[in-house]
Formats: sequence, structure tokens, C-alpha cells
Amino acid sequence: MHSRHSRFTRTYSLIAGILMLFPAAALHAESNFPPDAPLSADVCMTCHGGYGQGSEVVGGPKLAGMEPWYIKRQLMGFRSGFRGTATDYIPAFEMRATAASLSDIEIDTVVADIAQWPDVALVPTLEGDVAAGEGLYGPCAACHGATAEGNQALGAPALAGRNDWYLLRQLELFAKGERGMHADDAAGQQMRAMMSTLSDADSWHDVLAYISSLTPAQ
Repeated sequence: MHSRHSRFTRTYSLIAGILMLFPAAALHAESNFPPDAPLSADVCMTCHGGYGQGSEVVGGPKLAGMEPWYIKRQLMGFRSGFRGTATDYIPAFEMRATAASLSDIEIDTVVADIAQWPDVALVPTLEGDVAAGEGLYGPCAACHGATAEGNQALGAPALAGRNDWYLLRQLELFAKGERGMHADDAAGQQMRAMMSTLSDADSWHDVLAYISSLTPAQ
């Protein structure tokens, strides 16, 4: 009996240790949504938060308040395989796997569900020079708007009110050539070109500190 208990304890500890190494997997394992829950609950909330506020631990950005057209474009990008190719970015690989299982109708359903989520305010997590960031933001405003409100006609999403840690990760991916390189990702290619105006990590933190100081569009 003691031996069986010891084996169980060791096995449980091993499983717990593995899940601690992969927090996203742990959250997925705990999800238990009722059969009649919205599709967005099962597909999105385990990684993006119960209120769509994002989860830095898992790496899922805030979805509440994000433009439906942009969410759809990203889901289509993940499904087609030109997003989520970074070899060291596990959340993107998970998104590719999730999006691959969705039909066009299911993607539209998820996007419509998310559009009903109330926006939530965020607390900045990064430090930077806001004044310097305001100067660096000038080229960004050409597409993302003077107050980072976004521009659908140009395919540029709003940046104000987004998770700064997630935006930082995307800048890193663009800078390393792990996002925005695919021929079908025209918007990503534009971002890759714009990265020449943000030369190093200090400039990234500064511009994101400025963006975090802006009031999201209502």
C-alpha cells in the first residue's frame, strides 16, 4: 500500500512538474465548459482570460475591445500557416493548432462572440521614456493613427489599450524576421519595414510606454 502510494505521489509530482513547465497546457487541461457555452469560451478563454483581458503567464493577449476585422484576419493567418511560425514562441504554435480546427463559419462565430465582450482597462507592465516614445511614435501614427486608435482601411489595428508585454513580443518577432516575412502577410511586411525606425530594445520600451499612456478609442 505504501509502495503504491509512493508511486502515485511520484507520478503526480512528475505530471505537476510538466504542467508547471507548460502553463498553457495546464490551463487547457483544467477547462471544463458546459456543452451550451459560446464557442469563444472553449476556443479563447483558457488562454486569453475569462474576460478576454489577456494572460501574460500563458502569452494570450487581450481580445476584449479588439477590432473584429483584425481578429478574423489573424485567425485566418494562423489557419493558413503564415502566422505562428516562430520556433521559440509556443503560444503562436498553440494558436495555429486552434485555428486549424475552425471552419469559416466557426471563425465568424468566435469573432462575433468576442465583439460582445466588454472592454477592460489594463495596467502597464513595462517601463520607458514616454516623452522619447512620443517622438518615436510619429512613423507609427501614419498607419495606426495619431492616438493609436487604428485604421481599418489601412489594415492597422488599434494599439492603445493593448497588452504592452504582447506588443513588445510582436516587435521582437518582427525585428528577428519571425513575423511579417510571408508573401501573404502584406500588413506584416509593412511592419517589418517600419521596424527600421525602432532600432533597439530601449526604443521599443519607450514607444510602448507612450502608447500605454494614450486613452483607447471608445
